[in-house]
Amino acid sequence: MSAIYPEELGFYFNQEKFEEIYFQTVKGYQDVMPLNQFKKEAAAFHEGTGDFKLFKYNQLEPGIKRYSYVDNQTMRMITAAFSNERDIVGLQFGMLDKFNTDHIYTEKEYVLPFRTEWFVLWGGSNNFWNYHYPHESQRYAYDFIIKKDGRPYEGSGEHLNDHYGYGEAVTAPGTGTVVKVYDGVADNAPFSMNMEQPEGNAIVIKHGEAEYSLLAHLKEDSILVSEGSEVRPGDLIAACGNSGASDTPHLHFHVMDAPIPEKGLSIRIRFAELNFEPKQGDTLRGE
Repeated sequence: MSAIYPEELGFYFNQEKFEEIYFQTVKGYQDVMPLNQFKKEAAAFHEGTGDFKLFKYNQLEPGIKRYSYVDNQTMRMITAAFSNERDIVGLQFGMLDKFNTDHIYTEKEYVLPFRTEWFVLWGGSNNFWNYHYPHESQRYAYDFIIKKDGRPYEGSGEHLNDHYGYGEAVTAPGTGTVVKVYDGVADNAPFSMNMEQPEGNAIVIKHGEAEYSLLAHLKEDSILVSEGSEVRPGDLIAACGNSGASDTPHLHFHVMDAPIPEKGLSIRIRFAELNFEPKQGDTLRGE
């Protein structure tokens, strides 16, 4: 059986060649998804669709590329991860969500909340690029990490200091007043999370009427501002950590219309120093 090229998976799915797709998946996938179950789920997902075509693709880690295929008739989406050897290491059925809030941008312009080179792990205006997107409180949020040679940590990553982003400077994304500080939350060990305090250590800054930024998952005892502090773009305010609902050190950043993260609605961000809107897979350098 010849291998399916990533660009061809939508065609194979359109032709209901589910077994050929399945047998290109890795053993780990097949261990949790028996063939009969896969065929049943694939057939149900295929029913009523028109034509799945390649939508987006990107690379998040060495040797692995992610592809999405969308049927514009139903907006159903297949997401597949391929290795360099064309093994399918992950496969998911879902929907391509789109919301009418996409046309609403912040009134203020913001700068990147760091001074060095960071990688966009999650971010963008669809749920292929951005897992936050279906959730209105975080829809246009970004998760940033630091990579070296394509990896976010050295060795096994079992220690926080193995992660390149851990302890790196976090800066104010714009002029404003600090209105809320969450502090005193211990950093999680790598690959574990604290769902009881999802923001972890975090800072909320008011930048204008109904525009507040949230910088979350900060390092314990690293916050340098307090409620009432005035900040300007690029001011050092904290360090990147792994607190709250974070399993590896990263910086979460979004702008919302209220000071309480759970109650605010996320707003699409206008960036001052960029001539494009960042998305998953981009590498950015702050000023």
